[in-house]
Amino acid sequence: MNYNHLNINERTVISLLASSDVSIREIAKQLGRSPSTISRELKRN
Repeated sequence: MNYNHLNINERTVISLLASSDVSIREIAKQLGRSPSTISRELKRN
């Protein structure tokens, strides 16, 4: 399996969208990432 880290731009988008009450699934869809990846990132930071 290949794993790719989130880059700073993706982390910024996640932060902005999450603070605007956009759902985890919608954020994941916009970034082309798994909802679990977004969820883990939000829990970490």
